[in-house]
Amino acid sequence: MVEENVPARIRDKRLVQLSTSALLAGTTLTGAQERLVNIMNEVARAGNIIFLIDGIDDLVGSGGQGAVQGLDVSETLAEFLGAGQFLTLSTTTVTGYNQFIVNSALGQVLARVDVDEMSTDQAIQVLESKVGMVEYKQQVFFSYDALEQAVVLSKKFLHDQNLPESALAIMTESASFVHTTKGINTLVAGEDVASIVAQKTGIPTTSITDDESTKLMKLEEDMHKQVIGQDEAVSLVANALRRARAEVRSQKRPIANFLFLGPTGVGKTELAKTIARTYFGGEDRMIRIDMSEYQDKSGIYRLIGQPGQQGTGILTEAVRQNPFSLLLLDEMEKADPDVLNLFLQVFDDGRLTDSVGRVIDFTNTIIIATSNAGTAFVQQQIVAGVPLEDIRQTLIHGELKQYYRPEFLNRFDGIVLFRSLTRDETKQIAGLMLGRVKKDIEAKGMSFIVEEAALEALAEIGYDPEFGARPMRRAIQDKVENQLAELILSNTLHRRDRLILGEGAMIRVESA
Repeated sequence: MVEENVPARIRDKRLVQLSTSALLAGTTLTGAQERLVNIMNEVARAGNIIFLIDGIDDLVGSGGQGAVQGLDVSETLAEFLGAGQFLTLSTTTVTGYNQFIVNSALGQVLARVDVDEMSTDQAIQVLESKVGMVEYKQQVFFSYDALEQAVVLSKKFLHDQNLPESALAIMTESASFVHTTKGINTLVAGEDVASIVAQKTGIPTTSITDDESTKLMKLEEDMHKQVIGQDEAVSLVANALRRARAEVRSQKRPIANFLFLGPTGVGKTELAKTIARTYFGGEDRMIRIDMSEYQDKSGIYRLIGQPGQQGTGILTEAVRQNPFSLLLLDEMEKADPDVLNLFLQVFDDGRLTDSVGRVIDFTNTIIIATSNAGTAFVQQQIVAGVPLEDIRQTLIHGELKQYYRPEFLNRFDGIVLFRSLTRDETKQIAGLMLGRVKKDIEAKGMSFIVEEAALEALAEIGYDPEFGARPMRRAIQDKVENQLAELILSNTLHRRDRLILGEGAMIRVESA
């Protein structure tokens, strides 16, 4: 209207907004109606006013302000609007329109106009029109790249709001951040905006640093410090993480979808935890769901929420709050087929709509499903020397069809086969587990030394090709931790003592 880029009918008119909260505050229904009638008469007499009612559903008794006050002035308003004495613009959400307007008197006199989210270019224009005031208040200056990044990154990563609102919020926060950290009369750059978005979402949006680049190139090495063996699994996952950080992947799908197949105790969950630590920054970034709890159709509502209910879904709410995370779906084969169908859209489109209509973004999530399905067949084939790729294809076209439909299996970026652990690998795992025991002992001011003979003894006790590393955990508990507990409680140990785990997994103490 300021630029006169409007139809002739509304040119040279004033835009006046009605404050619904002021209209309804501290009054009865009769008082609110009297106020509204007086306002409408004044607008009609002026003749050159376009009347703006923001949040018109507040005027309906069952909505917003009206519900609180027990007031409904929609009938009175509808009478004036039906007379056509002045132009009215009103706004509401799709939900507000469907719940409160469409079946009320206002629904008969108001023409519905759907307003879509702005395009990126339009949102940048809005920011350009608003940036001057923000610059003046914060005493900083915005580069064009910063405005562009505010729009692009908010559209990509902030899904609770739409453009331009989300970008305006990022612009304001970026200005405050730069004012605080760099001082006045400084430039807000694109990297500053990316840093704010990264803080809000936990998603790395800034440029890859040299240190991060080195870390990404050494992912396999870092993962093998925690996961023994399983070279193929580690390599597949590391490649997917590098593609994701370099943005050489589809931006409309999750970072990666993997199906981990293998017997119990061979490192499937441990590899998932390692990914959470090395790529996402900690195990708290791992969302773990036991799919054996979703063996009937009602499990869908537990995951995405019950329509019409206040509660949110376990899955959708967890990912909404932590979009940059690892989603671990344990024992996937035990879930109901309808629950599996729910994940088809997630694997393919990277999005899922919850029970209240919010679109949850999975494009910054790694999804790992674990399964024991077909593991006996896999181990037989590995022992027979069959190549892993041949085993994988046989599984897809045979054994796995008992549990998953072909279109479900095709959604995975990789079906990763975990083989049984060897005796030597079990010994290495014993070393890793004892490393954690060592940290606990050193925290008490003593040293803990593990001899090779102790590892051999534990490997003899804890090796079981059928159950993987789990028997080793019990062996260390029985043979090592029980001894340590007795020594500590007997008050015979002193600071700087050396505890040596030697032959037969027996502990001897050397005093300082």
